[in-house]
Amino acid sequence: MNVLEQVIEIVASVCEVDKTEVTPESTVGDFPAWDSMGHLSILSQVEETFGISFEPEEMMELEDVSDIVKAIENKMA
Repeated sequence: MNVLEQVIEIVASVCEVDKTEVTPESTVGDFPAWDSMGHLSILSQVEETFGISFEPEEMMELEDVSDIVKAIENKMA
């Protein structure tokens, strides 16, 4: 499973939607559960899954699925 697929699974799980509804363009607010608290839940699961950590400033810049994927790939490079 690649990074994008794993992030989609995390977003779908936290937001309680089918993973087919989540795209690289999905962003904060697209699903009722993806509010500020949902965003923190998504990012904490991402950190745990990939063994990385984000600074608070970084978290504020991650607005959609593709931003999260890029940030993970940069940290793992």
